[in-house]
Amino acid sequence: MPDIICRPAHGAHELAACYDIRRKIFVDEQGLFNETDRDDFDKHAIHIVALSKTEVVGTVRVYQERPGVWWGGRLAVKKKYRGMAGRLLIQRAVETARENGGHSMYANVLLENAAFFRRLKWQAGGTVFTYQGRPHQLMKRVLLGGHPPA
Repeated sequence: MPDIICRPAHGAHELAACYDIRRKIFVDEQGLFNETDRDDFDKHAIHIVALSKTEVVGTVRVYQERPGVWWGGRLAVKKKYRGMAGRLLIQRAVETARENGGHSMYANVLLENAAFFRRLKWQAGGTVFTYQGRPHQLMKRVLLGGHPPA
């Protein structure tokens, strides 16, 4: 099993690799989007990469919605690394939100991935909903060490 490290993307090259992986998975493989999955959240998100040596093999983004409340999304991992990098990316996303004063974090995930998130201490919230033609579940994670509003 290759060593994988996760950290914020450095420079335009790594950010381009993040977008490329997302396009290949969300557009080409899953058909969730027609041409691109990019949106306005990308402009102020922290893009996290999973690296195997120098190759970007996965990505996730996190952004703060309002003080203390963070969202994670666009988790995408190359097929060869899916059993290894997804968990590490989610853990790094949670750490990033916590380090930046987050007290809670949310993600809308494909329903088929909800059990994976539950194993990582996320809780389902609300009812299943359809997004881009596929069932999704809102997931929530309380961030220990963060400071909830008074």
